[in-house]
Amino acid sequence: MSRGGVPSAMSIDPDRPVSEEFRRVLLEELDLAIAACESHGSWEVRRRSEAIRRTRKALKRFRAVLDLVKGSVPAEDHEAMRIAARDFGRRLSPLRDRDVVLDLLDDLGEQVTGRRRREAVRTTGAVLSAAKALPVTRDHREDEAIIDEVRHGLEDLAGRLRSIDFEAVDRDAVIDRFDRAWRHVRHRFHDEVDEDDDLSRLHENRKRVIRLQLGLAAIRGVNPGAIRRDVRALKEVASALGRDRDLSMLEALVVEHAARFPDPDTRRRIETEIADRRRRLQRDAIRAGRDASRRPPVKFRKRLEKWWSPQGG
Repeated sequence: MSRGGVPSAMSIDPDRPVSEEFRRVLLEELDLAIAACESHGSWEVRRRSEAIRRTRKALKRFRAVLDLVKGSVPAEDHEAMRIAARDFGRRLSPLRDRDVVLDLLDDLGEQVTGRRRREAVRTTGAVLSAAKALPVTRDHREDEAIIDEVRHGLEDLAGRLRSIDFEAVDRDAVIDRFDRAWRHVRHRFHDEVDEDDDLSRLHENRKRVIRLQLGLAAIRGVNPGAIRRDVRALKEVASALGRDRDLSMLEALVVEHAARFPDPDTRRRIETEIADRRRRLQRDAIRAGRDASRRPPVKFRKRLEKWWSPQGG
């Protein structure tokens, strides 16, 4: 388990056949997602939120590993699984997005300084609760229906996965996919990003960073120390962009429910606090992204080829 109770990414055994290991990892990630859906039945809001979070994390790991076998499994099957996993994530995203506002407001309440800013945070929580934008004020029956739908879909997806031919999945094909992913991430941070640009477009990069991070985590057994360092560096980038995205959701809710605030000054204080934090996070994400992807693609590939013995393929 990783911190927060979310299971860590499954990892292949580099001494076993690559094709078998990638199928196993994909199936185990689906099993984790299904188990998380089944744990959603608690009436405790925080436990429900954790179940949604665990399901989405497992789906992200599944999609990252699935991307590594693209071109090595039948294209029709791969595309169908990719779309299914994507759609399950999209079904769950609104549930997670509403839940995360609670944590954001808790964090802001602990971190802001000054009586007026703290009061602005408390007022924002009251406004959003009154608007039924927070999970403590929702009727959970709709959420239960969504979770149940996703769980059944995941069970069907696991059945399809078991029937697919993985024989063409080997070490070289997977390294080719990593090479491509690394080039994309490096290009995004070294060739396109300018700190004076509109940084909101960095969120298009976040998915690529997460996919590379989770893909590397799935092969960490080939060189645990070095790969964990790469994963941590990429996670720092994704985390900064993720916190910025979460703040942007809170920002959108404040704008949506602006008329509910008791006075304009209170609303402006929370908007200013959010904007300041977003600027810092975006700046940090750019710098961390450049640092995490500084290694040229040729060197990145050579490291993987050196560490990963072809015997398991």
